[in-house]
Amino acid sequence: MIIIRKRIKVFALAALSVAFICRSLPADAQEGMTKEVSVVRPYSPTIANAFKTRFIPKLDDSVQVPTHFEYFIQPARINPQLRIRELEASGFSAGGKEDLKHSTVSLGLGNYWTPMGKLSIHTLRNPKNSLGIDLSHISSQGSVKMPDDRKIYAGYANNDVRLYSQSYMKNATFSSEFYFREDHHFLYGYTTDTIADPTDPLKRIPLLPWIDRATQRDSVPLQRFIVIGSKLSMASDQKSRNGWQYRVDGGYDLTLANQDEPIFLNEYDDNAEVEHFGQLDIAISKDYDKISFGGEIGADYVNRNHPLDTLNYAVAYADPWMGFEWKYIKLLAGPKVAMDRNAAKFWFFPRMKLEINITNLLVPYIGLDGRYENHTLLSVSRENPYIADNVDINPTIHRFIAYGGLRGRFTPLVAFNLAVSWEDANNLMFFAPDIANPHRNTFNLIYDNGSILQAGGEVSLRQSDNLSFILKGNYYQYQLDSLPAAWHKPGWDLNFTTRYAWKKKLMVKAELFMLGKYSVPEPDPGLGTVKVLDGLIDINLAAEYRFTPWMSAFAQVNNLISDKYFIWQNYPMQGINFIGGLSWIF
Repeated sequence: MIIIRKRIKVFALAALSVAFICRSLPADAQEGMTKEVSVVRPYSPTIANAFKTRFIPKLDDSVQVPTHFEYFIQPARINPQLRIRELEASGFSAGGKEDLKHSTVSLGLGNYWTPMGKLSIHTLRNPKNSLGIDLSHISSQGSVKMPDDRKIYAGYANNDVRLYSQSYMKNATFSSEFYFREDHHFLYGYTTDTIADPTDPLKRIPLLPWIDRATQRDSVPLQRFIVIGSKLSMASDQKSRNGWQYRVDGGYDLTLANQDEPIFLNEYDDNAEVEHFGQLDIAISKDYDKISFGGEIGADYVNRNHPLDTLNYAVAYADPWMGFEWKYIKLLAGPKVAMDRNAAKFWFFPRMKLEINITNLLVPYIGLDGRYENHTLLSVSRENPYIADNVDINPTIHRFIAYGGLRGRFTPLVAFNLAVSWEDANNLMFFAPDIANPHRNTFNLIYDNGSILQAGGEVSLRQSDNLSFILKGNYYQYQLDSLPAAWHKPGWDLNFTTRYAWKKKLMVKAELFMLGKYSVPEPDPGLGTVKVLDGLIDINLAAEYRFTPWMSAFAQVNNLISDKYFIWQNYPMQGINFIGGLSWIF
C-alpha cells in the first residue's frame, strides 16, 4: 500500500509539472484563453472485439486522488511548402480511321415465295461530296384464302432505284436525289357478301356469283404504278454572322398508273393515268437575343391526265411567324394563308404554340393550327394501292386544330408525351368500295366535312444503349356531317416495340400492333348502312446476328399469331409469313 501511495504522488507531481510548462509557453492564436476542465473518469479506449489480442485486468484502488487541474490549448501553425509541378503530356497516339466499306448487299427468301434483295454502293469519306446508289426488290408469289375458303393468287412486287449525292460547301449543303419506283399489286379481293333475294326475302343470294370469282393468276387483274422523280435541296449548315438561316427544297414526280396492262415510259394505253407534280418550298429564319422570326412559302403544281378529263392547277401557301423565348416560356405565333386551286379561294389558318418549361422534366404545351393538304395521285396510291381508275382527288382543308399536352421525363431513362387535339375540317377523305365494279375490289374516294377528337400518348424507356421499350397509343372519335361512319378508320390503335442488342453481335426486335374495330359500307341495304369489321392484332419478330463485322444473318416473322385480318374491305391479308437471309459489307 505504501508503494502504491508513492506512485500516486509521483503521478500527481508529474501532472502539475506538465501544466506549469504548458502555461509558460507563448500563445499567439489564443493568448489568455484558459478553462477549467473536470475529468469525470480517465480515458478508456474501446477496441472492437475482433481486434482484441489480450485481456488487461482492471485494479480498483480505495484511495481516490483529485483530478481537477487547469489547462489551455496552444495551437501550433504549420506552414506547408507547396510547389507547382507541370503536368506531363499524356502519351496519346493518333488513332487510325475506321475501316469503311463501299457496299452492302442483302439477299433473302421467305414463304409465299417471297424473294428480296438490296444493294447499296456509296463513296467513302470525302470532305467535298458524297455519292451513292440503292437498288432493292421484294415480291410475293403466294395465295390467300378468302372467306369462302377458296384460294386466290395475291402477288405483289416493289422495285426501287435511288441515286443520291451531297455537296459540302463553306456554309451550306446541296443535296440531290433521283429515283425510279415500280409497284404492282394483283387485285385479288372480291366480295363474298350476300344480299336478300328480291323474289324471296327469306333467301339470300351471293352479291358476286361463284362463277365470276376469279382465282387463277391469269384471270386476276393487275394494278401498276411507276414513279420517276427527283428532289433537290440547299440548306445552310449554321447561322450566318447576322443570324440568318435558310432552306430551299424542290421536287418533281411523274406518276403513271394503269390496270391490267403494263405501262411503258413512251407508250401506254388509253386507260392509263399520268400525273406531273412539282413542288417548291423556301424557309428562312433569323434569331435575336430572345426573339426570332421567319417564315415559309411554297407552291405545288399538278397536271393530271386521265381518259375522262385533264386537270391543271396550282396551289400556294405562306406561313410567316415570330418566336419569343424568355426563361421558362417559349411562344411561336403567326398567321397562315393558303391559295386554293388556281386562286379560286384563299384560306386563313391560326398558328400558335406555347410551351412552359416548368422544370427540365415537365413541359406542358398548348397550341392552335390549321393547314391546306393537297392530295395527289401518288399520295393517295401510297395510302391505298387498290384505288379505282379516274378517281376524283380533292384537297382536305384542316380549318382549325386545337391541341395541348404534357411531355417530359419520369426519370432520366423514361420519357413521355401525352396529347389531346380537336380538329374541324372540310373534305375529309375516306375509301369505299367502287359499287360499279362487281368484284368490289377497287376503291373510290368519299369526302365529308366533320370533326376529329384524338387523344394519345407515347412512353419510352431506354434502359441502356442495348435495351429500349416504346409504347404508343391513340383514340379517335369522328363526327361527320353526312357519312354514317368514318370508313376504314379504326377507333383506336396501339403499338409496343422493344429492341435488344447483345455485344454488338445480336440485335432483336419485337413488336405488338393492334387496331380497334372499324366500319365499312354495308352492301345489303336491308341490313343497314354500316358493317363493322373486327380489329386486328399482329406480332412481329426480327433478329440479326453478326458473324463478323462484315457479315450477318437476319430473320423476320410477321403476323406471328396468324390472324387473317382485313385492312381493306374484301382484302384478307396473308397469314404468318417469314423471311430470312444474309448481308455482306464489302
